[in-house]
Formats: sequence, structure tokens, C-alpha cells
Amino acid sequence: MNVSRSGALIRGPQRHAPGDEWPVLLELGRMPLLVLARVVRCEPVAAGGRRAFALGLAFVNPSADAVALLDRVCQGVQPRRTRWFSMSLVRRCPQCRSRAVAKEANRRYLCTSCLYRFRGFRVGFIRFAR
Repeated sequence: MNVSRSGALIRGPQRHAPGDEWPVLLELGRMPLLVLARVVRCEPVAAGGRRAFALGLAFVNPSADAVALLDRVCQGVQPRRTRWFSMSLVRRCPQCRSRAVAKEANRRYLCTSCLYRFRGFRVGFIRFAR
């Protein structure tokens, strides 16, 4: 229902006691992240005749990757849809067009600006990325 840098508000079919902790899988970016969340509140809500509960969750010691992803999502930076290939004369991220790109392995790159992982190759002077 709602996500912030420090927690989330979700809807679920079961009541959970405040203080319960359980893993939450965040699929907000290209790579899913697993974070530990603590229930801080649980309230019944109307859900079309079915029993449902609104759960307020606080993330417990999120990793640096999770914090970076949550920062990017909460700042409203939505990933753009990429074309089949992005072409350029220099090495660029196909997502944000930044030149801050680090080579991870053969034909595998990481944009250090938006944390987008992509594949790329060169044909002559033209670089292709996807």
C-alpha cells in the first residue's frame, strides 16, 4: 500500500502482534532485496467483505543496497522503459544515460549513478547496451 525509507504499510489477511519480526521481499527495482521488518501496528480494515488488516512495518537494520533502493524509490525516480538496445559512441547507462559506469565482468556493467546492471558490447566505434 505504501513504502518509505524506514518502513512500509501493507495489507494482509492475518492479524500480527506488534513486535513480531519477519522477512519481507522488496521487488522495487531490477533485483529483489530481502529485509527484516518489525510489526509496529496492526489494525483491521474494510476489504470488500473479507477480513483484512493494515500492518505498519519498520525495517530492521536494512542493508546498504536496500537503503539505496528505498532512497531511489522514495525520491520518485522511476525506472524508464528501455528499448531493445541503446546505442552510443561512449559507454553509457541505458537507463539514466550517465557515463558513471563500472565494468563488472565481460560484457557486464553497473551504473554507479542509478545502480542499474546491464550488458553491453561494441561493434566498431558504436556501443550497444541493454
